Amino acid sequence: MARYQFEQETETPDLLARGSQLTQIIVRASGFVLLIVGLWIALAVIAEAWSLYRDPSQIERFATAIEQGSHLDQTLASASRGSSLESGAESPADIIENAQATPPALDVGPAPSFRLSYFVAWLIELMLLMLIGRLALAAVKTGGELVLHDRHIKRFVRELLREAGGKASG
Repeated sequence: MARYQFEQETETPDLLARGSQLTQIIVRASGFVLLIVGLWIALAVIAEAWSLYRDPSQIERFATAIEQGSHLDQTLASASRGSSLESGAESPADIIENAQATPPALDVGPAPSFRLSYFVAWLIELMLLMLIGRLALAAVKTGGELVLHDRHIKRFVRELLREAGGKASG
């Protein structure tokens, strides 16, 4: 009896196997880099939170920047001064005479006792720390999954085979 034997292409499967191995190495290396970067960022967030805990005056620079950009405290102070003028401290004629008698000048005045920008700075700082921390944890999780990519694929294949075997026999 005659047997036919086909020539096997040895280059193509070998090339595919090498390409698959190279892809797996690249995926694992990128996962490892992502894992390390995520851990580093998470540790930086923890260090920043700890430094804010130890020295809360660091938030002052951020509050000053918010005040310079939004003039939140000045607006609040002028609104409170405006409400005290409306309460009847002076008559409108007295206000007009005082305004005409003194040239207009910038009212710098003392810093307000209640600084809303300080509380806004704390709120923004905490929200940023939480957001960056969450992104760092997501990077760690994704990096870990990429590093352990084969384990997840093998588990998935086992589950598919078990389910396919259970349906065939059931």
